[in-house]
Amino acid sequence: MAEVGEQPFAENPSEIPVSSVGWRKPILAGFLSFLITGLGQAYNRQWRRTLGFVVMALFLDLLFLHFRVWATLKGLAVGLSVLLGWRISMSVDAAVQARKRLQRPAQSVPMAATIGAMAIVVAAVLLQSTNQLNPLAAFRAFRISSGSMCPTLCEGDRIIADVRGFRSQEPQRGEVVMFLFDRESTLHVKRVVAAGGDEVANTQADVVVNGSPVRLPTSACGTSIVRTSSEIQPSANFRKLRIPGKQFFVVGDDLGNSFDSRFYGAIDASRLRGKPIYVYWSQKTDRIGCTIR
Repeated sequence: MAEVGEQPFAENPSEIPVSSVGWRKPILAGFLSFLITGLGQAYNRQWRRTLGFVVMALFLDLLFLHFRVWATLKGLAVGLSVLLGWRISMSVDAAVQARKRLQRPAQSVPMAATIGAMAIVVAAVLLQSTNQLNPLAAFRAFRISSGSMCPTLCEGDRIIADVRGFRSQEPQRGEVVMFLFDRESTLHVKRVVAAGGDEVANTQADVVVNGSPVRLPTSACGTSIVRTSSEIQPSANFRKLRIPGKQFFVVGDDLGNSFDSRFYGAIDASRLRGKPIYVYWSQKTDRIGCTIR
């Protein structure tokens, strides 16, 4: 008869029960892998699994970059689903492996292997944080806080923008751009209507470029606005000017509600910070997924 406090001997180590306290390590391992690629596997001192998950994560990043997954709303939904599934699978693997390690006799792991596994995780995190490899580095989400670009972009719309959109090429007339205004950290969104060499004039009703009035969108993504001459904000800053090279004259699509180049002049190319691509969320459901043109 076993004495009080004595545990009966289990012939098969795999049958050793795991106490509620023993679940802490599997849960922690799963959480670590969900947080950082391969970290839970490294916590379990399973360096081969760590390396496998890290390599697979880097492969996914390269794949997303190559196909520009985030450049469309459908790609955004698919990409986020894949990433969530990948994180969950890593977490489950780390938790299951940690539980198995509790159910069998502890095995010694060389210190070099442990250090190597941690080094792999650190290197992967550093690589994924660089702009060259991070698939999210080129695409950022923003919220539109004013109605100056309505109907193209209305207040409350949430958009995805390509922050590398104008690093290798200049915007064309008619393109929507994001830029820094003066020393503010907030980005502004306007439409380019004139570039270097163009002649711009401002009237009560129109902005005139090279002798022709600029025609701005009156409807987009299910939203329409009607402009009247009395709603157009005149600017006393200029009557006619020529845009210098590497500069752009920008205005809001809603001229009657826009503080733009009519007031502060053309913006320099060095201030450009990206190109809006599409609306991924809006209070008006028919605007969701709309391409920004």
